[in-house]
Amino acid sequence: MEEKAPPPPPRLRITKGTPWRIDAGRRAKWSSPEFLSANAVDIRQIGDPVLHAPSKKPRLGRPELEALVARMFASMVVAHGIGIAAPQVGVPLRVVIMDVDEAGVVALEPTIEWTSEEKEETSEGCLSVRGMYGMLERPIAARLVANDLAGKRFTLIGEEFGAQCILHETDHLNGTLYVDRLRSREDLHRVEPEEEERVSA
Repeated sequence: MEEKAPPPPPRLRITKGTPWRIDAGRRAKWSSPEFLSANAVDIRQIGDPVLHAPSKKPRLGRPELEALVARMFASMVVAHGIGIAAPQVGVPLRVVIMDVDEAGVVALEPTIEWTSEEKEETSEGCLSVRGMYGMLERPIAARLVANDLAGKRFTLIGEEFGAQCILHETDHLNGTLYVDRLRSREDLHRVEPEEEERVSA
């Protein structure tokens, strides 16, 4: 019998605190066809003013925040993403979901605390820039601090694809899209129909 290789380490890791996460039960409920048809909304696209302005501190009660997160998650599932920011569903608040490796981390008011000096060129796509992907440099590791739904702080470290997701989502809250970071238009490419977007966040 062949020995199974150990699974790769998660690319998003909680190092302090306990964020609110989209667990298996919630994921199953929020991915059901009935829930998706009732809650998913169209993702706002580049040029929409909500994507190009800084977001505000979320001053919502817990039920409203949970409803927003559910709507964001459903919209992300329908659009085949691995992360989403509230402005992408038309809500200019500092709330993101990071779902690389099904991490299901919900972050309020996230702030980038540190990025590695080492960078690598990588391809990046976005649910708000449909049909395109770009080549850009991103740090290979990043550390983020944020609040959970109860207002408690936690720390999240991302490596490689995880770091890319952290940086991509926090950019959204500052009114920045990945296309704003490209060196030139020549670094932007159309996705061929048979190709999957590597990062859709």
